[in-house]
Amino acid sequence: MSTEKQDSIIQTPERLHRITDIVFAVSMVLFIISGMLTFNNADFWADYDLDPEAFVLARASELFTAFLVFLFMALYWYTNANQSKYIVKVDNTYTWINIFYLFFIALAPYPNALSMQFGSDFYVQLFFNLDMFFIGLFGFLGWFYASRNHRLIYKEVTKGQIKATNGEMTVEPLVAVLATVVTFINGAYWELSLLLLPVGIIILAVISRKAKR
Repeated sequence: MSTEKQDSIIQTPERLHRITDIVFAVSMVLFIISGMLTFNNADFWADYDLDPEAFVLARASELFTAFLVFLFMALYWYTNANQSKYIVKVDNTYTWINIFYLFFIALAPYPNALSMQFGSDFYVQLFFNLDMFFIGLFGFLGWFYASRNHRLIYKEVTKGQIKATNGEMTVEPLVAVLATVVTFINGAYWELSLLLLPVGIIILAVISRKAKR
């Protein structure tokens, strides 16, 4: 078999979908475990007895960041599942795009653990933003490649549905870019900039629902 033919091997998508769900599940479990390890660390509670109110307020931003990360993981899984339902077959190129996508999903618990401890640190925020950007980028590339000329998706999928999903898939990398800009300007507003991800996805979901009709 020639190299060209090997590069275009067509397979059913079930196995890829299965491993994607596994990676998401493991990553979310690791996210929860990293939070439990933080809370079970005696050093974490060292200042509680001195001033409980100040301690709770100081940790509020860390818990907010943890909530955002868990929400992001759920949104990433949702958008992936939303586009996967249109996929009828996969080839090697699409598979490798998804492997890189899953790598950055699997990496996500690490910047999350760092952000819970050092959320105001410039490099931690930058690391978090870069991971979010590459998750969004490879998610978009996977859909763009699959939907181009209906390469790997059902022929019945309309141009409106493809365009709407394209819009949904651009939200994640764009928010990551915006969060990076905010990090460089004033890292104190970094977490607030991340809120644009769920807000943007909700707005686009409403718009795309109308476009898909």
